[in-house]
Amino acid sequence: MSTTATGDPTISTGPTPGTAQATLLNLFGDVVHPAVAPVPTAAIIEVMDPLGFSPPAARQAISRCAAAGWISGQRAGRSSTWGLTSAGITLVTEGITRVEQLADPDADWDGRWQILIVTITNQQRSTRDRVYRSLRWDGFGNPLPSVWVSPHPDRRRRTVTVLTELGLDKSTLSFIGEPDTLGLPLEELVQRSWPLDELETRYADLVDRFQAMQPGDAAESLVALLQLDQELQQLLVTDPQLPSGLTPGWPGRQDAATLLELRRAWHPAARDHWSKILRRHTTSD
Repeated sequence: MSTTATGDPTISTGPTPGTAQATLLNLFGDVVHPAVAPVPTAAIIEVMDPLGFSPPAARQAISRCAAAGWISGQRAGRSSTWGLTSAGITLVTEGITRVEQLADPDADWDGRWQILIVTITNQQRSTRDRVYRSLRWDGFGNPLPSVWVSPHPDRRRRTVTVLTELGLDKSTLSFIGEPDTLGLPLEELVQRSWPLDELETRYADLVDRFQAMQPGDAAESLVALLQLDQELQQLLVTDPQLPSGLTPGWPGRQDAATLLELRRAWHPAARDHWSKILRRHTTSD
């Protein structure tokens, strides 16, 4: 599984969720890794076809992931084989770690917040979408104009990179601390910052959808697993993973745990099917 991105190629944290490139990296990260056996192009194409990606789309995904430095290839007869680079291994490992944290209630939160006041002038307005995407990826919410808050002061890598690259670090104020009694109460701060009702509905819909799948064989398990990976990637972008102290009784964490249980249940059969595909294409080559 890969860590998702905003579609900005200057920050190499992974491709946009749901794309062919993201699916390819999910295959390598969730099914192939940690094995290092070379993966033939034909095997990749076979796996990606039932997920809705044509052979040209699969080949283009391979080329783009190779160009980004996440996979590398070598010729094997008339075809090519592929494997994760060290950068690719880091990418998919971080992605798996973050996905597994979706079910973590973060009950030990120390109560500290990161507060950013980001000033973007009219002359810099073309950068706003990129900045806002990076902030939301890092879990920041936007309760007031220009003000961004997050209960995870350690999750700001993308934001720091973008603000620095764009020169906005010179017009940004950053604070870490605990809220005062003056101003918005915490409950309203959370409500203004993140659409938790929409996210709750999204989680419930995903649980209903994937619990109803019940793959009948190993091939269906592989498809179901990679489809679930696509949705979990989207959740990494939309779910700020707020500590349980800020969202008492919120069912999203349990729904995330249910999705991760399904992922674990489908994984052995999915990997078995992948091994059969790999042996067949390796033998045919």
